[in-house]
Amino acid sequence: KRYNLMYKKFPIEVEFRGPDPEVLKHLRAQAIDVIAESQAVYMPTSNWPQKVPVLMIDYNQAVARGLGLSRRDIGLSVMSATDGIPIAEFYDGIESKAITLKTVDKDGKPIESLENTPVFGLLPSLSSIDRESIQGLLTGSVSEEEILESIMQTIPLSQASSGVYINWEEPVVIRSNGERAMSVQCYPVPGLAVESARQSIAAQIEEIDLPAGYSLSWEGEYKASQQSTKYLFKYYPLAVILMIAILIMLFKDYRKPLVIILCMPLLSIGIIAGMLISGKTFGFVAIVAALGLVGMLIKNGIVLMDEITLQISEGVEPVKALMDSSENRFRPVMLASLTTILGMIPLLNDPLFGPAAVVIMGGLLVGTLITLLFIPVLYAIFFKIKLK
Repeated sequence: KRYNLMYKKFPIEVEFRGPDPEVLKHLRAQAIDVIAESQAVYMPTSNWPQKVPVLMIDYNQAVARGLGLSRRDIGLSVMSATDGIPIAEFYDGIESKAITLKTVDKDGKPIESLENTPVFGLLPSLSSIDRESIQGLLTGSVSEEEILESIMQTIPLSQASSGVYINWEEPVVIRSNGERAMSVQCYPVPGLAVESARQSIAAQIEEIDLPAGYSLSWEGEYKASQQSTKYLFKYYPLAVILMIAILIMLFKDYRKPLVIILCMPLLSIGIIAGMLISGKTFGFVAIVAALGLVGMLIKNGIVLMDEITLQISEGVEPVKALMDSSENRFRPVMLASLTTILGMIPLLNDPLFGPAAVVIMGGLLVGTLITLLFIPVLYAIFFKIKLK
C-alpha cells in the first residue's frame, strides 16, 4: 500500500544545483551510490535523461553566404530530406494527419547521404546571373527557362558546409532558480515512513563534498511538508485568539479560560512519549493531529470547569468542589477519550496516518489524565483557594 500525501511526484528527492552539468552528474552518482547501499530506500532515478544523438552541420559561412544560403535555408533543406517540412494538415475522420514536404532523389526514394542533400533557398539565388546571362537573354541565345533554372537550382549540402557529424547532447537542461539543477529521487521501502527513510540517508548525502558554486537541497515531500506547515501556522495565531475569545464569552471571566489554556502544553508529554515509543516521525500529518488535539483537550477542560463552577455556585466548599468535580468528571471524560483512542488503533500500522494515530492516542490519554488533575490545582491558585 503506497500513499503520496503531498503534491510532489516523488516522496524523497535531493537536488544539486550548479553551473557545470558534468560536475552535477558526478554529485548525482555519489547520491545514487548512497541510495543503492541503503536498506531504507530503493529505485533511485534522476530527472535528467541520457544524452541523445544530435545531427550537427558545420555551417561554412563564407561559402554559403556567397551562394545566398542562410543557416535557415540549410536547416529547412535538411529537414525536408529527413522528417519532412510540415505544410498543412487534414482530418481523416476525427484523426488529424500532417502533410509534409520531403525531398527525394530522381527515383523518388529518400536521400541516403546527407552530404548530397540538395540545399535550396527560400529566395531565388541571383548570384548565378551574370552579364553574359543577361546578354544571352537579350540576344535570344539563353531562354527564360534556362535563367529560371539557374536561379532556382540547388547545390549539395557538402558545398555549403564543412561537414556533417553526430554529436551527443543533453535533450533538456533543467533549471531551478536560474541554475542548472539535477535531482535524484527514490522511494521508501514498504512499511517505512517517508521522513524516516529520508533521514536514514540524509546524513550521508549531506556529507557529499560540494565544490564552490554548488548547492544541495531536499525536495519531494520534505519540502512540501515544510511549505504546508508554514501555511498551516499562518492563521493559527488568529485561531488561538478566537478560541480564547470564545472561552471568555463562555465563562464571562478571563481566569477560567487562562486555566484551560495553560493545560495545553501538557499535550506534549503524551505526544513525545508516544512518538518515542512507536518510533514514528513527527511530520505534517502528526502536526495536523496535534492541532486538532488542542480542541479535544479544551472540550474536556470546559466540561471540568463547568462542573467546578456549578458546584461552587450551589454553595459547596471550594476545596471540596474542586475534588468532587475532578472525581465526578473523571469517568465520563476518560471513557469519551478512550473511545477516540481505541478508534485510532487500526491506523497505527498505516504508513500515512500512523503518526497521527500515535499523536492522538498518546496526547489524548496523557493529556486528559493530567488535565483532570492539573485544572483543579490551577483553579485553586488563580482563585486563591486554600485548604482550611
